[in-house]
Amino acid sequence: MAGSGVCPQCGAKIAADAAWCGKCGYQRGAPIVAAVGRPAIGQWGQGSAPRSAVGDGMAQKIAGLWRGLSGRGKIATGTAVVVAILVLAAIGGSGANGSASESSSASGPGTRLGITTATSSATTGQTAAYASALPSGVDVDDESSASAGTSFVPSATGVLPPTTTGSAADRLPGEPDPGLTPGALNPAVTQATIGSTICVSGWTATIRPPESFTDVLKVKQIAQYAYIDTSTADYEEDHLISLELGGAPADARNLWPEPYTDSLPDGRPTGARTKDTFETKLKTEVCAGTITLAQGQADIGDHWVHAYYGIALAASSPTPAATSTPGPTPTPAKPKPTTLTVQITSLPASVSHGADATLEATTSPGATCSVKVKYHSGTISTAAGLKPKPVADSSGLVSWTWKVGSTTKPGTSTATVACTLGGHSASKSKTFSVS
Repeated sequence: MAGSGVCPQCGAKIAADAAWCGKCGYQRGAPIVAAVGRPAIGQWGQGSAPRSAVGDGMAQKIAGLWRGLSGRGKIATGTAVVVAILVLAAIGGSGANGSASESSSASGPGTRLGITTATSSATTGQTAAYASALPSGVDVDDESSASAGTSFVPSATGVLPPTTTGSAADRLPGEPDPGLTPGALNPAVTQATIGSTICVSGWTATIRPPESFTDVLKVKQIAQYAYIDTSTADYEEDHLISLELGGAPADARNLWPEPYTDSLPDGRPTGARTKDTFETKLKTEVCAGTITLAQGQADIGDHWVHAYYGIALAASSPTPAATSTPGPTPTPAKPKPTTLTVQITSLPASVSHGADATLEATTSPGATCSVKVKYHSGTISTAAGLKPKPVADSSGLVSWTWKVGSTTKPGTSTATVACTLGGHSASKSKTFSVS
């Protein structure tokens, strides 16, 4: 035997010129399967190496597979083994040398495999803080939730708002009884603090009362209002002056059982959903600086329906001064129309392929309207901008903007607006061309 050596895989004595170890099957040039945390790549004749952590039997199987691989396969496989060993060593070594936290087996937040995530937590906190300061046009579910907001105090009381010029005689369907629900303000919300309170996204959620608070109050107040319908499901325990406009969260004077369904005699809706829309509009205007906080609070107060539909308060009419001679006979107010009308006030005479078109129409405030566009080919447009069915605002305006498709055939097209209100309906058509 031309000399002898030691197998770097299993430590057995072996002839120096042998191609592989008869005991463990290790072949010259094959990577050594080392113990985790002690990776090594052995070459034949480099001396002893640690025995395999997977046992002699597994080592022999690995060696057998190695002998069956081609040259390129051995290179690729050897590289993969090296990478895997280094990764395992890095993980195992962190616990062995004490350089990483010993809480790798703990289940606490911010820790995984002994590597703390303090940096990630800090970054997340900074992102959350930044996001919370972003202005929001809408605060979803302003009234209540299953649990109280983090800053909600059930014993807190508000400040009564300034007395409005209206009276109980002015009360319209959808408006509260001012004797029972005069409204109350949150003293923490002022014109000077809106930038750190109501105009911060998610702020109202921190002061929102829980359902356990509002549900009890709802039952009590339904009895106080002497509603014939006593089903709590038909009412929203509503903040008269909403939280997003600086209303007091827990003052019973600012909470009342508002019907979900109510309307004026002419059919215009005045239920809770309509008021919610008005609240969001006013909050957006306050935070944009187009109206003051005081104006927003006054509009959403006891006579919010008057403000929403632009209906004048009878009590706000000035009293004429006494004169020695009789004045002119006042002109009687015009009776409300018993029919509904629609007028298309704006529509381009011609629209190009792929361009946007805008249609505006006027009708009675509160009317619900839809539009249909029929092109020259007879096709009815399904553009997304034509799908909304808006409710006419206090000036009676409704509008739609849609895109004319690039494949729409040229020619004369027709737009038809149809509106309904209080059992009445009306429609109006107008033509335009597609070029």
